[in-house]
Amino acid sequence: MFQINEPIYVSPYKEPKVWGLNGIGEYWYGAEFGDRSSKASIKKEKVSLGHLVSQYPEEVLGKKVVLKYGKFLPLIKILTPAKRLSVQFHDAKNELWVVTGIEKKIAGRKPSIIIGFSNDSVRRYGKKVSLKYGEALKAFGAKLNRLILEMEDAGYTGTMNAERDVIAAARQVKKESIRIKLGEVLKAEKKVNGFYHREKVGSGDVIPVPQGTLHALSAGVEVLEPQIAGPTQSLEDGATYPVRYFFPDYPVRGAEKRLDLDRVDEINPRVWKKETPALLWDSDGIRVERLPGGFEKKGMQVNRISLKKGAVCNYRSIASYKYLTLLSGEAETITLGGSFKIPVLKPGGQLLLVPACVRNFEIKAAADSEIIVTFTPVS
Repeated sequence: MFQINEPIYVSPYKEPKVWGLNGIGEYWYGAEFGDRSSKASIKKEKVSLGHLVSQYPEEVLGKKVVLKYGKFLPLIKILTPAKRLSVQFHDAKNELWVVTGIEKKIAGRKPSIIIGFSNDSVRRYGKKVSLKYGEALKAFGAKLNRLILEMEDAGYTGTMNAERDVIAAARQVKKESIRIKLGEVLKAEKKVNGFYHREKVGSGDVIPVPQGTLHALSAGVEVLEPQIAGPTQSLEDGATYPVRYFFPDYPVRGAEKRLDLDRVDEINPRVWKKETPALLWDSDGIRVERLPGGFEKKGMQVNRISLKKGAVCNYRSIASYKYLTLLSGEAETITLGGSFKIPVLKPGGQLLLVPACVRNFEIKAAADSEIIVTFTPVS
């Protein structure tokens, strides 16, 4: 039995990814069941956050949250890509990226992300842009598969394993048949890339990813990603070896990447537009913004609080938990049980969860600070 009456420090589950920095691509702060649950620290004891939410839902989440959404806690991730992620879309969820850092050596001079279709492709194809994109993906996947087979038959499997990239490996080969197939792949890849809008990003940028929008993080762009978990529709992974693409009506022996081309018509065919956070409060050194994303009706809201040094933000009679992470500065939460430092956001670091049973608390800034607050909005 636990007595829950004060803020809880949450440590992440670490998800290994081939594209992640140091082998870890995602840090999960959530109440998933099993091994993927985060760990909650209560009175120096660590327990599964999934277990805690399951056993003490009203104390952690709030009675109104449980009545409306059940034992539901949004999932917060930190993503740390060393390579570009796969292009994908979601048919049933929105996402939100808050850019928390740029690894300049990896990201290059002009860090960017893929988000939605390019202006040129929408102007050219109109409402058929999704279907034309699917055709381009199909051609790219087929040509890449043929290049992989040619490379393997010619004895260059070791080169592809070393590079982990088919195109990079093929560029080292002088054999004419391989160079011809490489040219075909590069031409097909260029056509696929022409469909993507690339948005330049920097630390602090807020990027909403609406349901149905194709998207991919680029290498070196670290983000905080609050989300309501849901299924993913896969599109393309580039030329990563040993990936082999297959799709409806195109079976491939040993294939590892299925393209959901039968669902491309579900992709939003419009050009993505950046949204401005909604200003909720700006007074006495306290600025509160609701970040875009359109999650509220599904059970999640994300606010950004900017505090001047010495400013105090009060929360009274809260009906929902508050998940806190510090983007910059130095701040603490103060409750009847004492003060609790809000951890600075970093991969593998902790987040602070203020359970609903605390009811009243304040956030006090020891320096100019920015804090991300995630919660379930209930009246």
